[in-house]
Amino acid sequence: MPVVRGKKAMSLERQVRIAAGSLVLLGAVLGGFVHPGFIVVSAFVGAGLVFAGISDTCGMGIILARMPWNQCDGISRDIT
Repeated sequence: MPVVRGKKAMSLERQVRIAAGSLVLLGAVLGGFVHPGFIVVSAFVGAGLVFAGISDTCGMGIILARMPWNQCDGISRDIT
């Protein structure tokens, strides 16, 4: 029997890097142009990355894994 493959999904690690980088960039830009208090967004993401590295637990990864685009739709997939 041939393997039925779903659409190719982006890896969870890549999604975390994109989300974290976007939040840091957003915090820096808003902190520079809107209000310095927005730098807290970048600091919060940085603290989360340090915690993830120390504890080997990534809160953003857990949240992203629960998003609808990361859910299995019941199709048998070949994970390679």
